[in-house]
Amino acid sequence: MRRARWIVAAALGGGALTTLTVATLALGAGATSSALVTLQVAPRGPGDVSALPLPTAGDPHPCEDGEDDNDCEWRYEQGTSVRLDAIVDPGAGNSFVGWSEPECGTSPSCTVRVDDALTSVVAVFAPLMLAVDLSDDNGGATVSFNPAGPLCDDPPGQADVCREYPPHTRVALTVNQGTTSFRGWNDEPTQNYRCEPTNTPTCTIAVEDQPTWAGARFGDDPPLQLPTTISVEFKLRKSGNGSGRVTASGIDCGTVCRTSYGYGKPVTLTANPDDGSLFDGWNGVCARTQLTCTFPAGPITSIRAAFVRDAIAPTAPGAPAVGTRTRTSLAISWAASTDNVRVSGYRVYLDDAVAGETEATAYTLQGLKCGRRYAVAVDAVDTLGNRSQRANVAAETRPCALAARLAGVGVGRVGGNRIVVVSVRANRATSARLRLLRGSRVVATGRYGVKVGTTKLRLRVPRSVPGGPYRLATTLVNPNGGTLRLPGRGVLLPRP
Repeated sequence: MRRARWIVAAALGGGALTTLTVATLALGAGATSSALVTLQVAPRGPGDVSALPLPTAGDPHPCEDGEDDNDCEWRYEQGTSVRLDAIVDPGAGNSFVGWSEPECGTSPSCTVRVDDALTSVVAVFAPLMLAVDLSDDNGGATVSFNPAGPLCDDPPGQADVCREYPPHTRVALTVNQGTTSFRGWNDEPTQNYRCEPTNTPTCTIAVEDQPTWAGARFGDDPPLQLPTTISVEFKLRKSGNGSGRVTASGIDCGTVCRTSYGYGKPVTLTANPDDGSLFDGWNGVCARTQLTCTFPAGPITSIRAAFVRDAIAPTAPGAPAVGTRTRTSLAISWAASTDNVRVSGYRVYLDDAVAGETEATAYTLQGLKCGRRYAVAVDAVDTLGNRSQRANVAAETRPCALAARLAGVGVGRVGGNRIVVVSVRANRATSARLRLLRGSRVVATGRYGVKVGTTKLRLRVPRSVPGGPYRLATTLVNPNGGTLRLPGRGVLLPRP
């Protein structure tokens, strides 16, 4: 089978291309219909583009300078993958620069899938022309170029001066004034490329179109009517396992992810990732770290904005510091964690069990037991639930208040000695003093250490103390200050 080739020549004048709507091709009675969509191919500069397969509707014919504006708009069945090939004559000093589809880059071939009503693809070749038009009453003014490019071989019709440059070159134009005063550079809103600032003799312009136009006005001349250029369909795609929104003039994607721009119109996209997502780049058009991306429409007709699910946990909080302690509470604080998106809060653990959550960097644990040592930990969490490692500290509540009682009092003998045996039950280690009294007179006394729990204290009674009824007084030292006196008990001493 003979392989057909369809060539589109670069349009040097840059006429406006109109948009074709989705059409339906009737195949005859009883047959189904196929939706047709439009592929707009726009070479800019000295080169051609071929396409395979051939379009579904219409006879293939070249799109050349001076032909009808629709000649570069081809119709295919929706969903067709079309291979575009850039064709250039290197012997003439020309070269292919790249496609407006960033994922095709500078490869001579670019395959696009025409799924939408209109798909625009621009092929950029080098060199491009920068043409300057001076108004009639210019008084012999001239224009200098910095950098100075070579003169154009075939300047466009109304250009007073024309230079050639690689695409994307920024050129400073300076008016060298003649006998008529300079009024300014062209500032028509229909011109998507402007030399700025417009009110000084020197301005700067980027060479992107074929040709790129600048106009200088002098004296009382009206603003110049520079040639218009094509419009292209710009498409934003979102990718990745995250989510977010991208906005620009005419775009809120979201819902509206495509719009038409004049060739060369500066476009600024702004990415807004949703909670739990990160922005992951503009497929090479702008830096991955930039949430805004500014570029000219036309040299770029498609961008993919990637959003990814946040899988990075925050850093661990700083080591917790123990603040105010009571018998039933512990106050802790810590240095804040950091996160690639945002730390949404902290979780506090008590003996490895969840004790509470907070957005602050401090927390008070309450309802604790007195005199007890606890293991306390804190971790951080981000908006997607990624949780950091824990920061740990051991903390102890203040000791309990001293509590004690007499668990028993008895009298025995060891050898020939009478011994008063006193069982003291206490919740804290302390010391105790025992006194055996008759009336107000102390007949025996002793000091003893008391441990937590039950301690037996043995008070030896001198042989000189006669038998009979006595009273036992027990006093404990309070570790928090002061003393604790237990209720007195009666003791009946046997005779020596």
